[in-house]
Order: sequence, then C-alpha cells, then structure tokens
Amino acid sequence: MRAELGGGRLAVAVAMTLAITVPSWAQAQGGPTAAMDGQWHFGVTPYMWFTGIKGEASVKGLPSVPVDASFSEIWDNFDFGLAGRFEGRKDRFGFGLDFTYNNLGVPVAQGAPVIGRLNLEADVRQLFTEGYGFYRVASGGRTDNPAHLDVIVGARYTGTKTRLSAKGPEGTDYDGSSRNLQWVDALAGVKLRAPLGSRVAILGRADVAGFGSKLTWNLEGDVAVRVSERWALGAGWRHMDIDYDKGTGADRKLFDLAYDGPRVWFSYAW
Repeated sequence: MRAELGGGRLAVAVAMTLAITVPSWAQAQGGPTAAMDGQWHFGVTPYMWFTGIKGEASVKGLPSVPVDASFSEIWDNFDFGLAGRFEGRKDRFGFGLDFTYNNLGVPVAQGAPVIGRLNLEADVRQLFTEGYGFYRVASGGRTDNPAHLDVIVGARYTGTKTRLSAKGPEGTDYDGSSRNLQWVDALAGVKLRAPLGSRVAILGRADVAGFGSKLTWNLEGDVAVRVSERWALGAGWRHMDIDYDKGTGADRKLFDLAYDGPRVWFSYAW
C-alpha cells in the first residue's frame, strides 16, 4: 500500500489542517498535565490522516472487487472528512473516545479481468468510533517530559456505506444501490510515550480487535513536540487492517481493506 501526495499539495493540505483545527492530545504534554496529583486532566485532538487504501470489498449481489488507491488518488475524489480524539485521566485510570469519518471515492484496481475494463469506482462512506478505558501500568523518567505505558481495553464501531458505479467500454453506465455494513469489535492494546529530551517525545499505540470482524489490527506512531505547557503538535503514521467476511454466495459481505498513511495533528491539554 502507498500513501502518496505531491510536495506542493501536501504542503497545502498540512497548512489547511493546521489553520482550521484547534487540536489537543493529553499524552503529548509534560509538566502538570501528566502529573499523578489526584486531579482530572483532559485533552482533545482533531487530526488529519492522509491514508491510502488497499484490499478487496463486495456488497450483496455483486462479486468482490480489488481496491488499490494511494492517498493522492483518493484526494482527487475526497468529499469530506473529520477525525478527533478526546482523553481524560485521573492518576493511573483514564478513558478515551476516538472518531473518524470519511466520504471519498475509491477507484477499483484496473488489473482485474473484465472488472478492470468497467472503470469501476466505489463511493465509500466510513465511520470509525471507539471508546476505551486505560490503566497506567508504568510512568517515570524526566519530570518535565515523563514517560508512560498504558494498557487499553474498549470497543470500536465500524460502519460503512458502499456504492459501486461503472462505465463500460461502450459507454454503458451502472449505478448500484448503496449497501451498508456495520459491526462492533472488542479491542485491547497498549499505548506508550517515550521522551527525547525536554520537549520531544515518541508516541506509540498498538491494538487488536475482533468478534464483529474476523480480525482488525491497528498501529500508530508519532513524534510530538511540546511548544508550550499545554500546546503540542505532531506528525506520524497509522496503519489499520480490517478483515470482515460474512455470508456466502450472493449474501456474502466482504470488507478486507488496509488503511495506511501519514497524519498530522495539533494538541491542547488541561
């Protein structure tokens, strides 16, 4: 999978993201926001994920089709997106909420016989929401830029609305009806923070989920820079792989897609 974007367009996208968001990430902060002081501390982080998509998907009554699109291809057909994370913590216990919505057009891979000649495109509307609790199993290091390790348990809702459209070699149009998939997974994982000096830190998260899907796994890595006591900015990479496969024949519902690409965010914590 590739997540590609020309240098000029990437610069514009990053500038727009930084201009229109008022983000926050509690775990990107040092000082009082990371203290074990018996008080509640909070953070909220809008972010932008420049993801590419690769895999295959099907909707009821249609065969599975391959999907392979870099972010630059998706960006040309991007309609709307919104993503953010909120966390709260008191000493070792905390909770978090994460929300991601995308409305985009995804060109179907052209290498497939017959299907590739139809110029298929999938209109995909996706909603990922998750709620989780965490327990801080370890903390320490620098007082001005502490490290920590958290264990996460929670649930993730995945909802997709997919519509296939095509134009055949003789100009014949196909516009399929929308098909919906939705499920809830239980998830478990870890997240960590490792300081690099007084203002820079490495953030990481890994989790696996299932019971609704066959298996979903998610990896995140970011570099965070604390620009003041409460504000930080960061950039990193996220990969999420979803394997959902239910039913057989004409009733089969398949959503076997991987999302991969860089992201940027701002943060404010209190």
